[in-house]
Amino acid sequence: MNKLLLVEDEIHKRDEINGCVKEVFDSLPDMADSVSSAVLKVKSQNYDLIILDMALSTFGESAADNKKGHDQAQGGIEVLRALKAYKKYTKILIVTQYPDFFIGGAKVKLKSSINIIREKYSQDVVGAILYTYKSKQTLQKITSILRSVREDIAD
Repeated sequence: MNKLLLVEDEIHKRDEINGCVKEVFDSLPDMADSVSSAVLKVKSQNYDLIILDMALSTFGESAADNKKGHDQAQGGIEVLRALKAYKKYTKILIVTQYPDFFIGGAKVKLKSSINIIREKYSQDVVGAILYTYKSKQTLQKITSILRSVREDIAD
């Protein structure tokens, strides 16, 4: 059985991505809705694939004080740092609404981020998708990458 994690704090986006995962893997991924919950999950488990948003809240809806904390434009980077710190290496699919973001203080275009993340955080980035809500094209791209990952991790 494949172990998948979806790190996403927006419900509508999470629902759409879950639909793609269900179609390809016939199951739903583990969920994390914040930087803190994602870090705890990657610390305690190994995943075959992490679908990662780059802009995340510090704490999720399940936080004890019901406050999400600060939105972090680099929240996804914190998850990547945690993976590297815990010496965990996995496939990463970035799905974000931002065409660029900061890595190590430098503004990076989404497409360029694949190689930078591979090099800096030692992760196998299988794709970087600019997410558009209710876009058939976006969902087709996600599904296509998930299919290729399923074949790869089945070997």
